Amino acid sequence: MSRKISESGIKLIKKYEGCRLTAYKPVPTEQYWTIGWGHYGKDVTSGMTITQAKADSMLVTDLAKYEVYVNSSAYVPVTAQLTQNQFDALVSFCYNCGAGNLQILCKGRTITQIADNIIKYDKSSGTVLAGLTKRRKEEQELFNKTITAETVKGDDKLELTTYQWTTLRNGVKALLDAGVIKDESWLDKIDKKTLTTSELAWLTFVVAKK
Repeated sequence: MSRKISESGIKLIKKYEGCRLTAYKPVPTEQYWTIGWGHYGKDVTSGMTITQAKADSMLVTDLAKYEVYVNSSAYVPVTAQLTQNQFDALVSFCYNCGAGNLQILCKGRTITQIADNIIKYDKSSGTVLAGLTKRRKEEQELFNKTITAETVKGDDKLELTTYQWTTLRNGVKALLDAGVIKDESWLDKIDKKTLTTSELAWLTFVVAKK
């Protein structure tokens, strides 16, 4: 089953990317412009502006893209061994450094070695940037952080981030449109955030399997 980034990882990404609704270049030598929550690419042009809602939507789409890389054993050979914190840290790293650097960071390395080498990716065009140094250190700290088990009381205790609800809704909507599932009340439960943990487990399994 494909793993999703948690609120801790999203907060880290938002902290360092920041949100700007007008296109900019954080470094003059960058090939493309950046906008929103660090969205970078040829689809962003000089002078471009977006709304906050659009920035948030782009973040959801971008996170899903980088989750795919961290979930892939081709990029992260030890992906099946990762804790949620380690997964979150690598999604943040990939969001900032790209899939190519993620693959280089993880190829042929143990989890301990990956943690030790994250902090080395703090340069732009060969120059160390203080912001990148801080981000890599915080990613390393998250990667090494021990997960504290949270007790879930009852089957109706369920807390998801806005991003996770949105991702789940998009997946369920796609299955409904494709006719894989028929019961549209699932969307109502998602919108009202009334899913139980067992219902979430079933939906997540169906979405991942598809």
